[in-house]
Amino acid sequence: MVDNRTDGYDESSRDAWDADTTEPAQERTGATAATQVEAERAEAERTDAVHRDASAERGDAARAQADAERERLVAERAARREARLAALAPAPEPEPQFHAAPAAAAPVAAGATAVSEQPVRTETLTVTQRSNDKFAGSLGLFLLRLVVAAIVGIRGLYHLLNLPATTELIQGTVLPYPSILAVVLGAAEVAIAIALVFGLLTRVAGLGLMLVAGGTLGFVLWGPWSPFTAGQAGFTGELELLLVAVGLLFLLVGGGGWSVDHGFRARRADARAA
Repeated sequence: MVDNRTDGYDESSRDAWDADTTEPAQERTGATAATQVEAERAEAERTDAVHRDASAERGDAARAQADAERERLVAERAARREARLAALAPAPEPEPQFHAAPAAAAPVAAGATAVSEQPVRTETLTVTQRSNDKFAGSLGLFLLRLVVAAIVGIRGLYHLLNLPATTELIQGTVLPYPSILAVVLGAAEVAIAIALVFGLLTRVAGLGLMLVAGGTLGFVLWGPWSPFTAGQAGFTGELELLLVAVGLLFLLVGGGGWSVDHGFRARRADARAA
């Protein structure tokens, strides 16, 4: 006779044992899978970190290389600019010579600070005055200007007041437009006379006097004929030749100290000195 309670007990005990042994195995399997997943995730994170670090290092290296190349280009440009400036810079002026001031005769008191010797800069100022700006030269040139202005001015007025005669005189030459040249000749002579009286643009007036007197000699008085006249002392055009020489003198030396040009020249010298 079989004891059912004993069999029941044994069967239930076996089921309980199987359940007890199955649940820990499943728990261990789940824990192992979770641990493996965590390990794989950690490995993936480490791999990503390594890749990010490598990318950051490559980016830093590229930036460092670009910065070094930029600095090299900036240094080359600066060197070329300095070379150009050095080539275009003017030659350095000689340094002025300094002379030390004489030392004080009295000794320096105890505890006092000695005063350093102050350098003294010496400069040589040379004032040059033209000989024709002095009294004698100025007076001579002034009188010569007045005489020449009277001669040329009277001739200019005559040419302007007698334009038909002046036009007829110019028509006998090879010069074109005699009527226009008659007016130009008279106006030029009057303007030269006024400039000589005041000493204004004396060099320009001297050049104009040379052209007017020389043109009169070459085209009117001398021309293709000989300047000498039989039975007459001297030659034709003596006054015009003298005016050419005087015009050359005014062109070379100016109007002297008694002139408007001298005032302009003095103002320019004062401006340069200031």
